[in-house]
Amino acid sequence: MKDIIVGTAGHIDHGKTTLIKALTGIDTDRLEEEKRRGISIEIGFAHMQLGDSRVGFIDVPGHEKFVKNMLAGIGGIDLVLLVVAADESVMPQTIEHFQICKLLEIPRGVIAITKKHLVEEELLALVEAEVRELVEGSLLEKAPIVAMDSVSGEGVELLKKTLLEEIGKSQQDITTARRSHQIFRLPVDRIFTIKGFGTVVTGTPYAGVLKKGDAVTVYPTLKTGKVRGIEIFNQEADLAMAGQRTALNLSGLEREDLNRGMVISGSNALAPSSMFDAVVHLLPTAPKGLKDRSAIRFHHGSAELIGRIHPLESDQLLPGKSMLVQFRVQSPTVCCPKDHFILRRYSPMTTIGGGVILDGTPKKHRQKDLPDILPGLRKLWSMLTEQDPGLDSALVEYFVKLHRFSGVSLSDLAARTGFLENYLLDLLKGLESIVLISQQPLLAVFRPDLEEFKTKIAQFLADFHSRNPLIVGVPREELKERFFGKAANSYFTFVLNQMESEKKIQIKGSTVSLQGQQLVLSPEQDQAKEHLLQLIQRKGLQPPTLEELLKAVPYDRGQVRDVYYFLLQQGELIRVSENIVLSPGQITFLQSQLKESFPKGHTFTVPEFKELFGISRKYAIPFLEFLDRKRITRRIGDKRIVL
Repeated sequence: MKDIIVGTAGHIDHGKTTLIKALTGIDTDRLEEEKRRGISIEIGFAHMQLGDSRVGFIDVPGHEKFVKNMLAGIGGIDLVLLVVAADESVMPQTIEHFQICKLLEIPRGVIAITKKHLVEEELLALVEAEVRELVEGSLLEKAPIVAMDSVSGEGVELLKKTLLEEIGKSQQDITTARRSHQIFRLPVDRIFTIKGFGTVVTGTPYAGVLKKGDAVTVYPTLKTGKVRGIEIFNQEADLAMAGQRTALNLSGLEREDLNRGMVISGSNALAPSSMFDAVVHLLPTAPKGLKDRSAIRFHHGSAELIGRIHPLESDQLLPGKSMLVQFRVQSPTVCCPKDHFILRRYSPMTTIGGGVILDGTPKKHRQKDLPDILPGLRKLWSMLTEQDPGLDSALVEYFVKLHRFSGVSLSDLAARTGFLENYLLDLLKGLESIVLISQQPLLAVFRPDLEEFKTKIAQFLADFHSRNPLIVGVPREELKERFFGKAANSYFTFVLNQMESEKKIQIKGSTVSLQGQQLVLSPEQDQAKEHLLQLIQRKGLQPPTLEELLKAVPYDRGQVRDVYYFLLQQGELIRVSENIVLSPGQITFLQSQLKESFPKGHTFTVPEFKELFGISRKYAIPFLEFLDRKRITRRIGDKRIVL
């Protein structure tokens, strides 16, 4: 069985609600005020069986004051039923509703001319011509027109037949739009409490599947609950999916926890944001352009958000033009790439444009960021316009590139794209530009960035060795800080391991150097080395400091310093403290004499240690602390024990 959502559109009092009742037998006006005033204020719902399809109808209010309520209901529809009264023809809200449908890119529709009994055939033909003129050049240009009278029933069966035909033609469009590979998202348009059952929310899911018993997260509050029950088109069901008019009975959530505009999801992976990168089309009828920081009303799903627009490609967006922009709104919500939205003026509240989300969780863009950001966004915009089937892969590649210093996990990609992780993995595996790092968590990195890092690290090491011929290499942490900042170690480790396997570098302990790098002393440095070692050996357990060595060894200070650090790296000198070094032989002598004088398990004092080696406290304390670190001794109060 196929499930289809049909939404009405049209001016106030053009007979939308009466038409739905004629089709389904259901009166969608449920409020006492609606029945008293004879107009729809809130969105209404009805359903019927049409062929092998269950058709849900969303009846929207036509009055200009209630367009925001109309927008709360029309976001998830598959087919529009544009209603025009024969006695009034095209009116202001006919135009506004039609513009909204156009901006939302609703793929198909049927046009119903109601109240045909009130006009002559000649006038009816004129109304039809005016409607054709309105929809010319749009997705509804070839939409069928049915003239009817909802009260008498004339034309109702023809409308049913026409709807059935259009639904048949729409299957490919609808299947594509269902987004079964995305995380379940339901924009909440109604909330109520049923005695004995608890909290119920309704809406039309944008994407994904939700099952009875599943845990849910409410966005943007991140409150959680559980699905106690599901109804689809007023019938109990075990699961809900995109394109079905859905009611969810939720446990763990109170009526006060929920508002229209919130989003229910079966995943806690999504990321609410108050900033969105998007492509916007400003209607030619917009009274003026939108400059940086212009106040707007942003309608997405069932939410209305107040915010400001920031054009990214010029100083302002002019009527009739399209542009990349960033929105910054007052309250966070969940937007995913490819979601449509409507733009209205802050005041007076008229529809001025709409567009499509490209990035639902961007950073705040500064002017200096734009040269890096715009090319990627323009590519996505172009693919979106051309309906390129590779758009999902391009989106994933774009978001991986944004994480160039750290790589990005599947869960983070799911938050940014709204895609399920198994679908993401398939996309990533199909991209030559992406490398997957099999760590926990799995990381995706951009191959050109990976190669660039390898080139830069190799060049940095070559420069380092050129400047420091007697230093073995660079500490790992210094390389990480320089090239990867505070990012996770897994990407950095992967780069080093790959470079090592490619024999570009060698890693010894915590030191990294170019492959084959060898330290060779010049004749002069070799002589300085001999002087330096002899001097340290001669001083015994009262070794000179580096500064004293620089003064005592009769060679260039720079050369002596380089040789000093070279000997430390090579293990020919061992650092005892910041200013004290000994040769390995001196360390061995120190340990053997200590153990000979104080057998294992015996304790001794600092004065006893000083007396044993004939040294002052200046040397005794650093030596003892060194022996403690090497676990040869352990301090116990003011004594030490030999281990």
